[in-house]
Amino acid sequence: MLYEITNALAHPNHTVTITWSDGSKAVVNFEPYIAKGGLFTALNDSDYFVREMSVLPNGIGLAWPNEVDFSADGLRYDAFPKDKTGEFGEVSGVPGSPAKTDKPSLNPPR
Repeated sequence: MLYEITNALAHPNHTVTITWSDGSKAVVNFEPYIAKGGLFTALNDSDYFVREMSVLPNGIGLAWPNEVDFSADGLRYDAFPKDKTGEFGEVSGVPGSPAKTDKPSLNPPR
């Protein structure tokens, strides 16, 4: 796990404002998941979506009681799809490439 969620606020329009431990903040839209139906159908109820969302222990993701959960890392990617930062400051798996993020580099210059 690269990222931890420190705060999350669900909204009736099926979005969640998420803050990660590095201070980054974004709004993630859950409508594409809800549109898939099946297990995600319960999230279509705006009241349920807002009332029942919780942050998992240690900020590892978000969950709802119907056993739907989303990882903090996956949500981070959804929020910043162009910021494909790997664990060691790599972009798109290219070793040594600079990370495109506001967070401090995990590999400081030498």
